[in-house]
Amino acid sequence: MDSSAAGELKSLPISKKELKALLQIDEGLTDMTNKSLHYAYSKYKAVITAIKLYDQIVLEGRWPNQYQKVTVTEISVSKTVWSAQYVPCFQNIADHENMVEWLEGSGSDMDEEVWGFKKATYQYSDLKEWLDKRQKQRQKQKQMEKKMEEKASKKKTKDKVGKRKK
Repeated sequence: MDSSAAGELKSLPISKKELKALLQIDEGLTDMTNKSLHYAYSKYKAVITAIKLYDQIVLEGRWPNQYQKVTVTEISVSKTVWSAQYVPCFQNIADHENMVEWLEGSGSDMDEEVWGFKKATYQYSDLKEWLDKRQKQRQKQKQMEKKMEEKASKKKTKDKVGKRKK
């Protein structure tokens, strides 16, 4: 083999099996047919952990040279599903302790308490709607708090002006 041929060696794609092993991904979390929110949240957490591990491996120069760089999310979901479903639904879910508890458990005994209704199967659309409602409630709460602060500030100003006039 001449030197020009050696310089042209290309890295290969890593097999899913090797990638799962390298990034310590549980085989049970790579099923792309299970659509439950409980399972999806478990996958989301596993992928986030795997992304951090992958980034660390690459940063430390420990990524096997013979392999191409990878998009870790694709081991369990497509890029489209990751961006359209997982990220919007789960990126800030930790702000909602009761929903996290529901997602991490079987959840059925908490349905009405968490969701406000009982349903056989909850979809991403249900979770997005639930999150939107919580976001709107938080915004209303912040607006009310801001109004209360403004009123209190105006009252203090009036009181100071009234004392100066006396």
